[in-house]
Amino acid sequence: MWHVHGSWTESFVAGRHRYLIPVDEHRDADGRGLAGRQWPQAREVRVEDLPGTDVDLVVLQRPADIDLATRLLGRRPGTDVAAVYVEHNAPRPYAVDSVHPLADRSDIPLVHVTEFNELMWDSGAAPTRVIGHGVADRGSRYTGEIAAAAAMINEPVRRWRTVGADLLAPLSRHAPIDVWGMGTEELNTDPRCAGTVSGRGDISGAAVLDEVARRRVYLHTARWTSLGLSLLEAMCAGMPVVAVASTMAPLAVPPDAGVVSADRRVLGEALARFVSDPAAAEVAGKAAREHALAHFGLDRFLADWDRLIEEVCE
Repeated sequence: MWHVHGSWTESFVAGRHRYLIPVDEHRDADGRGLAGRQWPQAREVRVEDLPGTDVDLVVLQRPADIDLATRLLGRRPGTDVAAVYVEHNAPRPYAVDSVHPLADRSDIPLVHVTEFNELMWDSGAAPTRVIGHGVADRGSRYTGEIAAAAAMINEPVRRWRTVGADLLAPLSRHAPIDVWGMGTEELNTDPRCAGTVSGRGDISGAAVLDEVARRRVYLHTARWTSLGLSLLEAMCAGMPVVAVASTMAPLAVPPDAGVVSADRRVLGEALARFVSDPAAAEVAGKAAREHALAHFGLDRFLADWDRLIEEVCE
């Protein structure tokens, strides 16, 4: 499998299998390797060594991975070697017209990461399965000591409306908003983000959760992305949530864990209320943590994958 989505991969390689991550001299998207991650069950394998490597299963995550795996392994996924395709994204540009690249393949199971995505993609003849996200429990980290909202968004300026970055400035009128993730420093100089929006940069691993959990409430602004692992991690850390009611968020955040709405006014008022009422924020945060542990635990995620891996490899 390729190191495509770091957070999802971290959960996936926490299982009981051996995971081979291709690496090339350029360390590019097709050969990133571990990229410094400490994943005990995963090891890097040089692309030139792949033709002779014993592989039971190929995990595809991008349309080009089928041809890439065929070229590097000398074996065709789904024909010469077992394969699954993990679709991380909601269909683009339109759900009604988006036919999945694997729609004409009946030999490779198509795994969607949310029920919403499975419903919205036209998966054609591909056998589909939903295996929802799983996150490691790093413990309750919430302190809420800083009267502000926190968000985790990668490349918010480039992805703008897709991730709801345009909502940050108007919502910051109700509460200061600190944003972590790749490219968030660009928010500090973008004129569209005038207000109390602060881009805090990219901090990897659990360290970012320590900073995020010092804020009073977690803000999830995504319009059309899959269910963000950052949202689940914040819930698992014990944070109350204010989220845009789009894609899977309304089904992932229960009413007692925060506020999910498509009304900007309601979102703004919810931010202001949680920031001004630490007791209410703490109660909602506890409910968010309980829900995340019950529905998005790592053990359930890995057990679901074990069943599919055994089924496909058999």
